[in-house]
Amino acid sequence: MEKLKFKGMAAALAFALLAAPAWGVPTIVHDPIRVGEKGQPLGVRATVRDAAARVEAVALFYAASRGMTPFRSAMSSSGAGVWYGTIPGHMMGPGEQMFYYIQAENADGETKETEWQTVKLVEAGVAPAAIPSATSVAQQAQREARPAGTPAAPPAAPPAKVGKAKYLIPASIIVGGAVAIGGALAIATHNSGGSGGGGDSAAVTNANFGGNFDLCFTPTAGSNLTTFCESGLVNVYVRNGGVEIVGLWGAEVLTAELNGLLFSAVKDVAATIRFPAARLIVSGEITGATCAARVDGYSSDPLQPGNFGGRLEATKR
Repeated sequence: MEKLKFKGMAAALAFALLAAPAWGVPTIVHDPIRVGEKGQPLGVRATVRDAAARVEAVALFYAASRGMTPFRSAMSSSGAGVWYGTIPGHMMGPGEQMFYYIQAENADGETKETEWQTVKLVEAGVAPAAIPSATSVAQQAQREARPAGTPAAPPAAPPAKVGKAKYLIPASIIVGGAVAIGGALAIATHNSGGSGGGGDSAAVTNANFGGNFDLCFTPTAGSNLTTFCESGLVNVYVRNGGVEIVGLWGAEVLTAELNGLLFSAVKDVAATIRFPAARLIVSGEITGATCAARVDGYSSDPLQPGNFGGRLEATKR
């Protein structure tokens, strides 16, 4: 009788464990955004909780095509499990869609992701009520996180400058405080005092770099989906906090501001003999005598859809 009773208790316990939600895995509650405005930043909000461990980080991944390596942007917490982030305006178009998903990680290193979400991009003034701006999302997240009747929190201190980086995940790219170098995901691991991006003691202010680039295009539609590539010489000029990249795309010059050691240049470029018209995103790092960057992008020609991927490496002259 005791043996039967023990078996019954064991079966009940096993059923309860199977029926219970997974321990230690974050839960993400998010209302998908269906419409966005071209050229305008898009605010994304989610509620993230974990019953067994502290929520360590929440990130927003986004791309103009499901075939692209997505950009990663850390989401901010306003307390009470509410997190918010932004897809920058320069990524919203000229295509007709934007894709994103949210990933959460707890203190035990366990992660949870949402499904890919598809945002239809419309011109300015179309369905404005359906489009959450980055500012309104941040304000709403803060209101939801603060109990009724409590005063608003003081303004947050300016973000600290980016410092030394730690390489974590291969074959990814990140913007807004980190960048993929050598096919690895680099995330800032320490801060330095002061404000602005150009004051880091290791930052390069004036220099010329010369090296090589490799750039490939992969069509996503049509009868021929073969990837084709191009390589050549590239020059990178750093002048008073600015970066100029010459030689990557014919006579086009890509420019960016140097934020400490990092830069991110975005430009719409015309078609060449080799490649269709495109939007290019070059995200890189300049440290001492070296400049390295990852090149991503997508075709802006509806008749030749596809994605770009590549890198450049240069040394100081």
